[in-house]
Amino acid sequence: MREHPLSYEEYMRQRSAGRDPLAEAVQGQSASMERGVVPPPPVKATPERTEAAFTPPAEFDFFQDVFKPTVESVVKAVVSPGAQQDSDESYMRVPWWEQGSTYSEDQRKDRRTVFMHDDWKRHRSSERFFRNIKTWPSSGINQALRKELTFVTSVSVFVVLANMLLYQYQDFGGVVHPGPLSFLDGPIKSLSLPALPFSMASPVLSLLLVFRTNTAYFRWNEARTLWGGLINNCRNIVRQTTTMFPNDAYHNALKKRLATETATFIKSLRNFLRGPEDDATLRKELYAYVNQGLMTSAQAEATLAAKNRPMFALAAMSATLRKANIDEMYISRMDSTISVLVDLTGANERIFKSPIPLVYTRLTARFLSVFLTLLPLAMWAALGESWNHWATIPATFILSVFLFGVEEVGIQIEEPFSILPLEAMCNGAIEAVQLEMLAAEQSQVFEAAGDAVAVA
Repeated sequence: MREHPLSYEEYMRQRSAGRDPLAEAVQGQSASMERGVVPPPPVKATPERTEAAFTPPAEFDFFQDVFKPTVESVVKAVVSPGAQQDSDESYMRVPWWEQGSTYSEDQRKDRRTVFMHDDWKRHRSSERFFRNIKTWPSSGINQALRKELTFVTSVSVFVVLANMLLYQYQDFGGVVHPGPLSFLDGPIKSLSLPALPFSMASPVLSLLLVFRTNTAYFRWNEARTLWGGLINNCRNIVRQTTTMFPNDAYHNALKKRLATETATFIKSLRNFLRGPEDDATLRKELYAYVNQGLMTSAQAEATLAAKNRPMFALAAMSATLRKANIDEMYISRMDSTISVLVDLTGANERIFKSPIPLVYTRLTARFLSVFLTLLPLAMWAALGESWNHWATIPATFILSVFLFGVEEVGIQIEEPFSILPLEAMCNGAIEAVQLEMLAAEQSQVFEAAGDAVAVA
């Protein structure tokens, strides 16, 4: 079998004779990959070049024939994942009274937002104020804070009712009346506390909450930065193969294998960060490679059985790299890229396995809970002087929503991987781009453009 690229004239002569050399080459490579056997390296590493300018016809477009359906299917899966994001205008929101106990956790998958131009326009739109107020009742934060808000609001109701019964109450006309059980009050005039201790404790609580949310955001930002590095280095692996590997049947098979193993690595890392619920998805993805002849079933099963799947995939990449018949300097450069992927994998594991020190998280939660539980005692007298003691209940509820909400935001983003759009990064930003780079290199479009410039 002749190696491609063929000259256009020779390719058309073979097509006229009833043969399709490109299809034969692709079929032979896929069959070899399915058997786990890579064709032996050719004696001549550098393929023949034609001096004339070359414009690939539609029939000879490798991307159209082989890779484009795969890329389109990947992009379609990313653009239409089957679940809306909560930033979408058409997102179906669930009222708070219909939200179950697991709603907040289940909704995390809808927060894996990927912003494009229209999303940014909507994000900074002047309509955002009314939109944010309108969607407040359906916010997942409300359900996550249901127990805290119920408890604190119940305390405020108890404080108001106890003072009305045992001390005095004020009607809506502003007239003060003694409580029906005021004769039982004795030396205790009212169930209340001075506001001074709360004023002194507020700055401390603010510092604790700010540090809590800032640290959690730093973890989210670091995780996103690490995945940016993963995207870039995975792309670099394929770019380096297309640049440093010779263009022959043996090395073209290695290029496809290394690209497949790179995609396997990033999806295995996603699987580790997503947890056991992602196992079925990973198995489906690996066997899709098996069906395409890009991976053997034995390697797919070995990857699924590995205790550390990302590191197993990286080891497979290193093994494939060793089979390349290229300069040692090229091997060293590509091995450095794989080493960076190892470092980034370890950094992801560090974030996932190491939460913010629990002693700090618990201290902040206890401080905030005690502060808001006792807050109605300080607000009862102050609100009675401003309007009516009944205002203690809604005021306590609103303050609790925002203060508990600040802490809840820190809790929600402390583990960032379940709200980062890892699927979009794996399928769209990495795998689809890798396939497109391979397709462009296989189609010889860059060589043809270079030849045309040289002739001109």
